[in-house]
Amino acid sequence: RQCIVSILATVRSYCIEMSTKITGSNVFVTVGTTKFDKLIEAVTSKVALDWMVSRGYTSLRIQYGKGKEPSVESYGLPITIEVYDFLPSLDADMRKADLIISHAGAGTVMEGLRLQKKLIVVINTMLMNNHQEELAEAMAERGHLLMVEKPENLDDNQTWVSFNDFEPAMYEGGDDYSFATLLDSHLGFSSDKSD
Repeated sequence: RQCIVSILATVRSYCIEMSTKITGSNVFVTVGTTKFDKLIEAVTSKVALDWMVSRGYTSLRIQYGKGKEPSVESYGLPITIEVYDFLPSLDADMRKADLIISHAGAGTVMEGLRLQKKLIVVINTMLMNNHQEELAEAMAERGHLLMVEKPENLDDNQTWVSFNDFEPAMYEGGDDYSFATLLDSHLGFSSDKSD
C-alpha cells in the first residue's frame, strides 16, 4: 500500500509538472521572403532547443527564405527539426504551430495575429529604415505579441525563460482601416479616416 501511494504521488507530481508546460508541441519559425540567418542560427542553438524541449515542444519547422540552408543539430534532444526555403503558402505551418517565431514582416505578423497564435517577433537589425520595428513595437505595446529587439538576445537563456508566461491579448482585427490607424497612431500621424 505504501509503495502504491508513493508511485501515485510521483505520477501526480509528474502530471502537475507537465500541465505547466505548453499544451501544443509545434514551433514554426519563418523569415518570409527575406534573408535572416541570425534568427535561424538563434532558434537552432542549444539554448533555444533546450528551452523548447523544456516547454514540451517536440517539433521545430523552419522556413529560412533566401538565407543559407541551415545545418541543424538536435543535440540529442527529443525534438524533430525540419527546414525548407519556400512553399507556395505558409498557411498550413502557421495553423499547425503552437508558437510562431518570426521576422517582423507585416504580412507574417498580421497573419499570426489573425490566427490567434502565440507570436514572438524578432527584429532584423540588418534592414535599413526598419519599418518592421515600428509595427512590432505597436503590437507588443498592446500585448498581442512579444518583441525581441535583436536576434543576439536569443543567445541568452533568460530571454527564452521570459517567454514562459506570455499569453497574448486577443487580436480582434477590425475595419479595413484598423491596421493603418494603429500604425499611424504609433508613428504620430493623424488618424483621420477620410483621407
